[in-house]
Amino acid sequence: MRTGIIVSITAFLLGFSAGFPLHAQEPAPKPAAGQRFLRLLPLGDPPPFRQEIRDGIRYEIEPEPGTIPPRQVMFGEGEAAVTLRLNLGRATDRIKVPGGLAPLGLRVPGSTPDAVPAPWLAVRPPETGDFLALIWRDPGKPWSQPRAIVFPDGPAEFPAGNIRIINLLPTGTSLMLGTERILLDAGKSLTKQIAIGEDLPLQTAYRDAAGNYQRFYAGSVLLNANERAQVVIYRADGENPRRPAKVVVFNELAPNETKKEPAP
Repeated sequence: MRTGIIVSITAFLLGFSAGFPLHAQEPAPKPAAGQRFLRLLPLGDPPPFRQEIRDGIRYEIEPEPGTIPPRQVMFGEGEAAVTLRLNLGRATDRIKVPGGLAPLGLRVPGSTPDAVPAPWLAVRPPETGDFLALIWRDPGKPWSQPRAIVFPDGPAEFPAGNIRIINLLPTGTSLMLGTERILLDAGKSLTKQIAIGEDLPLQTAYRDAAGNYQRFYAGSVLLNANERAQVVIYRADGENPRRPAKVVVFNELAPNETKKEPAP
């Protein structure tokens, strides 16, 4: 029986092809035409922790090149360039980006201040609106060859009081959200309003090569006021993972476009 499970999981893995305050009575400033915000969320597993002892002191060994995303990426050029720190499973700060459909180039900072940043990834944005770019690598590929997909991230498309579930697996996922069962196809997402202050059970299961569902996550989601929840299901890319699928779940405050910001 155990051999059959290992064979099914192996086949499944091979199939994974953001002065003085404004006066209280003044209206909130409108955003500049075309202005919106971008966040990045890199997904994957870090390599195993390794260390060595030199002169009686333990030193961490740096991961092999390509096994983790760059520690930092840059958007823009010259003095206007913005640097973002990448951490697996954690969304970056929001940065301002222009409107339109032109690809947004992300570059890896050079080893010296005068070095020209190397290209890393071009994110294809929607025409308007804030958006979140999920970034991952394909099986057998290094982090120097990432892929990305974008989802709306503004308060209109993804407001407070909602949970959004994104299935990045190339196979269907079965979800139990409270007492409701949901089947989410490969590459699809859903956004659903849920009650504030209630602990909502969440379970997920992927469909293996034999067509059977294998549970790989059990937890819960609880929203406070002005919060929303992100659930991203993705392919495990660590060394010999016990399960081929993993989940990132996190709550966050929903952005408020009408919030007043201090003047420079």
